[in-house]
Amino acid sequence: MKNFSGWQLPAWYSEPSIELEQVRASVGISDASYLAKLALRGPALDFPLPARLWQLTPAHALVTSPQSIDFVHSPFLTDVTSIYSAILLAGPKSRDVLHKLTTLNVGVAAMPESSARQTRVAHVNAILLRGEDFLILNTRDVAEHVWEALLHAGAQPFGMIAQQQLTGFRHEDA
Repeated sequence: MKNFSGWQLPAWYSEPSIELEQVRASVGISDASYLAKLALRGPALDFPLPARLWQLTPAHALVTSPQSIDFVHSPFLTDVTSIYSAILLAGPKSRDVLHKLTTLNVGVAAMPESSARQTRVAHVNAILLRGEDFLILNTRDVAEHVWEALLHAGAQPFGMIAQQQLTGFRHEDA
């Protein structure tokens, strides 16, 4: 366990280079709960990179960032970082794993890059965010259940060192 952006997370499970190779060849999961998460109700706002805006409905969006997000508190913007866990599902077989756990069509045409969907994963409410890989957001009380379901469906865990190499984002305290 090491400190990553203020969170204690597994640095590796076996060997980072092996974990990275396995994810790139198949599918893996990694804890991404450290991501800053804001709920936005109302008109879209601009946030500096590396923050990313995910439109859920015309009037509701999420903002995620691997770094803290400076924002002015308002009735339209809520910090939900501690409410949602985030699991990064990565690798070429990610959709195969999701097909086992959701009825949502996660095919390339139905869920292209930059899309966001509210659905159920492993029988619990979830938000799927599709970047280069998938982010699965759930409330913290069901995070372990979803993690276990993803493992059972064929994903292998990988730690933060492999996650940094995969995503290209380096945590300042890692």
